[in-house]
Amino acid sequence: MKIDTLKSCAAAALIALGAISGAARAEAIHFPAGKATFDARCAVCHQAGGKGQDGLAPPLTAYPGHYAASAQGRHQLPDTVLHGMYGEIRVADKTYNFKMPNFDSLSDDELAQVLNYVVFDLNGSSHGAAKPFTAAEIKAARAKSMDAGAVYAQRAAVTKALGLR
Repeated sequence: MKIDTLKSCAAAALIALGAISGAARAEAIHFPAGKATFDARCAVCHQAGGKGQDGLAPPLTAYPGHYAASAQGRHQLPDTVLHGMYGEIRVADKTYNFKMPNFDSLSDDELAQVLNYVVFDLNGSSHGAAKPFTAAEIKAARAKSMDAGAVYAQRAAVTKALGLR
């Protein structure tokens, strides 16, 4: 009887821990509107939680945080979502080769929210002293004349300047 009681208590404890863990994850989302947009538009390639898809789409769980903390990177992120990007890239010693579409049909606020979700919710503390993106920053980026090839070239300069591989 004692063993059955212990098993029941252990099972109840695991269920409670799972519920607490799930609640903690839910509380960790600071940009729910950005998450909703990410889940609807970005997760198809970058996967849920931004974990990436081998060979196709890189993970978004480390580099965006570093980008957002630097002036060059703060331009790169909006340019990427506004104009798309194509070509082979390396992230954390893995190679990806895909054509990211542009998302310029989304509003400035939607794009700011999705970037904030990626930078602050998916990147944990790796965002350093980065500030959240604003719709005004996206609007300024939207005014630049760029294409996906220019975004790709700019990315190479940013990763080199930041010492990312």
